[in-house]
Amino acid sequence: MSRTTPSLTAASLDGVEHIFETRLNSGIHVLSEYMPSVRSAAVGVWVRQGSAHESDSESGVSHLLEHMVFKGTEKRSASEIALSLESLGGFLDAYTTREHTSYQARVLDEHLEQALDVLADLTLAPLLSDNDLELEREVILEEIAQVQDTPDDLVFEMPL
Repeated sequence: MSRTTPSLTAASLDGVEHIFETRLNSGIHVLSEYMPSVRSAAVGVWVRQGSAHESDSESGVSHLLEHMVFKGTEKRSASEIALSLESLGGFLDAYTTREHTSYQARVLDEHLEQALDVLADLTLAPLLSDNDLELEREVILEEIAQVQDTPDDLVFEMPL
């Protein structure tokens, strides 16, 4: 059973009608904001896994996994993942930081259930094939080279 409690009200934050925190039985925290005047929904999954959590032998695995989940799942091919929300006028993306990896979707409110299904599929049932692993490894190496060639980007990759 999940438990939902109001954690913030409009009185304490201008422009916010209700933000709720729900803790699922699995321990997952869900934050949601109800805005009746808005017809869109933005959802995301944040995983506490980024480069700061990796050992030297695991360096880059968070970023690699972020790419790999879009290559296919038990229910969807890579092209089906790409079209799953785009065909509805939605948006699907991911990024990795030092602290976390985020998978996000934006859709019209009527497509929220499908967006949640796609995010759950990506994060819980990726296929992770050896062939895709090698292809994405090369893509990430190219991304690293681009960052190293751009001082403005490189400064944000430096350890604190």
